[in-house]
Amino acid sequence: MTIACEFGLSAARLWHLHRVRRMVREQGGFGPQTLVSVTEFFCDDPNCPGPATRITILTMDLMRRVLVVHRPAREVSAIDIAAVIDAGRAVQRTD
Repeated sequence: MTIACEFGLSAARLWHLHRVRRMVREQGGFGPQTLVSVTEFFCDDPNCPGPATRITILTMDLMRRVLVVHRPAREVSAIDIAAVIDAGRAVQRTD
């Protein structure tokens, strides 16, 4: 693989990570003071088809939430984001 191909793949992956982060901010109503981090990782769950996307949200009150979408970042949709944000809020309310 050439350096140009590797750079293109890295650029595409980075673009998708930023796209997911932007969707999380918009759908979650998080402002610029909230830290939103998006990464891909290898999922150990046998039901997970491959890489998964981890979303970490750190608010000003230092509450950290970690949400997981069991898809690579390039396949994450707005529906996936809405589902994990709603599930995260439901868990947060019961704690």
